[in-house]
Amino acid sequence: MLAVTVAGLSGLLAIPARAAGNGQVFVVQGLPGRTVDISVDGRTVAQGVKATEVAGPFTVTAGQRKITARDAGKVVIERMVSVGAGSNLDVVIHRPVAPTAPPVITTYVNKLAAVPTDKAALRVAHDAAVGPADIRVNGKVLFANVANGESLDVVVPAGKYSVDIVPAGASSPVVLGPLALPVRAGYLTRVFAVGDPNVKTMTVAVATLRLGSTGTGKPDQVNTGTGGQAADLMDRGSSSAPLVALLIAGALLALVMVRKVVRR
Repeated sequence: MLAVTVAGLSGLLAIPARAAGNGQVFVVQGLPGRTVDISVDGRTVAQGVKATEVAGPFTVTAGQRKITARDAGKVVIERMVSVGAGSNLDVVIHRPVAPTAPPVITTYVNKLAAVPTDKAALRVAHDAAVGPADIRVNGKVLFANVANGESLDVVVPAGKYSVDIVPAGASSPVVLGPLALPVRAGYLTRVFAVGDPNVKTMTVAVATLRLGSTGTGKPDQVNTGTGGQAADLMDRGSSSAPLVALLIAGALLALVMVRKVVRR
């Protein structure tokens, strides 16, 4: 099992203020076996970036920006990427499905919307040299038929999850994992599967971003009994509000009726 600890996550980063007309860029190094230098518009911004490391954030002017990666002075890849004003962007350098083909760049816009205080945002991106895959969380397929260069986002309760990747529609072979992934409340955790399973270089790059929070979170205790029904209602959130209101109204009505009987 490949364990990913909190200490190993690339930067529990607070979101910095952004000037109008600028964007924030992270560069994810998804080429196992290489160490590269990164430049933006010809200006070197990071040197000696190893596989699975996440460089940044770099503040850049919105528009078309040229991202270049060099290994020992030789250009590995050079591409233009579009950066929106006020955006926060992951630029991933990785292999396409064909492992012998030249590297590619895929960009993902980070969604920085606030989450409930007991929840976390999670993105899993498929940037490995393998065909469409299913991503399983705690043994169940959460993201199905994800192609190279695609990603999916979900808001989940904070906690530790077991994540593995298998070919789409199959239960084996497991091409990555299972890995223990801690997902921290109030953060966006970004997971990038990179490498080539045929040469046993499959691994992940992981990074986090601090988000805002909404609400007051779920109570630590609900002192209404020992059954699972109350916890189930709490987990459903606002969708169960009408049912909760109905139960409370029913309980109050029953109490009124009991008092009437007692008075008689």
